[in-house]
Amino acid sequence: MPVVQTQLRTTTSSGTPILVTATLEYKDGRIFFIKSPYSLKDEIKAMRGSRWHGYDEQDPRKIWSVEDCPRNRFQLSFLVGEDAYAWFDRPLVRHEYTRPLKDHQKDLTDNGLTYHYHIFAAEMGTGKTLSAQEVIERSSIDWWFWVGPKTSLPNIKREFRKWNFPFDRFNVEFFTYEGLKLWVDEWKPGQPFPAGMICDESSRCKNSGSQRSQACQRLADMIREKYGLEHGFVIEMSGTPSPKSPVDWWSQCEIAWPGFLREGSQKAMEERMAFMVLQQFDEGAFKKRIGWKDDEKKCEKCGETREAGPHELDGLTEPDAYHPFQASTNEVAYLHERLKGLVTIKHKKDCLDLPDKRYRKIICKPSASIVRVAEAVVSSAPNAITGMTLLRELSDGFQYREEQDGTKPCTHCSDGTVTQYVDPQNPEQSYPGIGLLPPDVVARLIEQTVTCPVCGGAREVPRMIRTSHEVPCPKDAALKMLLDENEETGRLVIFAGFTGSVDRVARLCLKEKWTVVRCDQGTFQVLTHDGEPVSEEPLDYWANMNHPRVAFVANPESGGMSLTLVEARTAVYWSNSWKPEYRIQSEDRIHRIGMDLNLGCLIVDLIHLPTDERVLDVIRENRKLELMTMGELMAGVQWDTSSDGVDGTLQIVEAVL
Repeated sequence: MPVVQTQLRTTTSSGTPILVTATLEYKDGRIFFIKSPYSLKDEIKAMRGSRWHGYDEQDPRKIWSVEDCPRNRFQLSFLVGEDAYAWFDRPLVRHEYTRPLKDHQKDLTDNGLTYHYHIFAAEMGTGKTLSAQEVIERSSIDWWFWVGPKTSLPNIKREFRKWNFPFDRFNVEFFTYEGLKLWVDEWKPGQPFPAGMICDESSRCKNSGSQRSQACQRLADMIREKYGLEHGFVIEMSGTPSPKSPVDWWSQCEIAWPGFLREGSQKAMEERMAFMVLQQFDEGAFKKRIGWKDDEKKCEKCGETREAGPHELDGLTEPDAYHPFQASTNEVAYLHERLKGLVTIKHKKDCLDLPDKRYRKIICKPSASIVRVAEAVVSSAPNAITGMTLLRELSDGFQYREEQDGTKPCTHCSDGTVTQYVDPQNPEQSYPGIGLLPPDVVARLIEQTVTCPVCGGAREVPRMIRTSHEVPCPKDAALKMLLDENEETGRLVIFAGFTGSVDRVARLCLKEKWTVVRCDQGTFQVLTHDGEPVSEEPLDYWANMNHPRVAFVANPESGGMSLTLVEARTAVYWSNSWKPEYRIQSEDRIHRIGMDLNLGCLIVDLIHLPTDERVLDVIRENRKLELMTMGELMAGVQWDTSSDGVDGTLQIVEAVL
């Protein structure tokens, strides 16, 4: 493409909009800003693949360039003055429905059918699946891909059958995210591909560098390029779109429509939404996040409040650190405004007339022996992360151990020897390979054959397996109490953060004569307390109320998403993981359409060692940021002691949210 001269809109430092002249050259997959005023610098740096060529070793030029990709062309069309967002600013097209959809489900479907490339950010239990099914049936597309977590797909198929989806008219292929990656990798140019894709639990694609995100991005780009706005569909759905940080939105928005958000990368978005400080290390300097811009009362420069930061020369503040207080912009809350048109947000409290969740903490007093073990674990742990993990295991009533189980062939050698390279000038220095070494170093190395350092020449090494060594835990008594409490209901959902914890909980339930539907590592199975074989599918067995006393036991990461478990009124957390998404998602397995409104919903946390409370604190803080990006603030749950439990070892604390 020839060199193009155009006018781009930008703003001055005072915020005044202006038009500036720029000269662009499209060459070798990049867009070069041959001539651009300084005022465009920030706009260019925000684009994907921005690069300053002033430091190029060959042909250094004082110009910027960016990738020539759909997202940057979209952003350039906006800067040129075109109405780039016109498609997403159109009035919503309303439709008539024969199914008994609720108003918020109709609104979700209308948004999907109007804009085609869209994100349903509707909280768990609001009926996103049925809305997406309506989009498929009302579209003119007969071939769709439905992508979701492995454990969600059986339940999605059950939902399709429940609502009599016309499989004879529409070809819907179900993929896990890993399965879609394989399909995209094997796809060859010229082969057909669907015009519609549904990404269920799209928060799985929050990391733009992951293979699953790149697979979804590639297929979405292919759909956009071939079918355009009118005839292509990419619908993403998640009740927890930003489980760890507000930046989690970026990749999902990029899949739905590249360039809708101004920032060209997750890093660029983080720099806009967070307080960053420059950290100096021997290897170089990098910016570190010290907090989020989630409150106008924080200073733009230091991230501290007016009272806490160095904003007063009162004799206590170091003069070098002093700076006047400058109020920051609440970028986290403002993101809600920036997402309008691409994202439809639905909060459960605004859509459904469900009883409030009730929260209970059962505080289990640790024994003296457990306290001594915990102190030993902390003192012997090589680092804080390892120590925290070991304490979480201990709080759950077990410790993982590595034990030898026979031997296996050594993978480091084939005959008990290996080749290494030695520097005669430094005999103590050896290299296992030379592929990455400079030529001048390789030239002086001597090749040697030595005994394999891994197996010692034996050609086999110990096969180590991980076992869990259980210790007495007061959570056992708490869970027995809850099983008794839910005897009449006959259903109880229990989540645990480790496989060892899931094993322990399952055995305890079986011992108490409860059948267990277990979900761990992506697989379901039914374990009956009397050992009888089961012919029903696990989820059908759970839903069949003719089976008395059934406990659903799962790791939240495996069984906490896209399932409907409304037969239970109580969900118990033996323990939590550090991943807030799975806690938030798993809570709503029992709090959704179809639940017994009279029985209500009770969420119980078993607290043993302080690590249990620490994980909960992290989850709450992340949830607060997520709800802020969705246009809502979450008040902290205030816990008030209400009663004591069993033998003075259990303390019950309740709250309502």
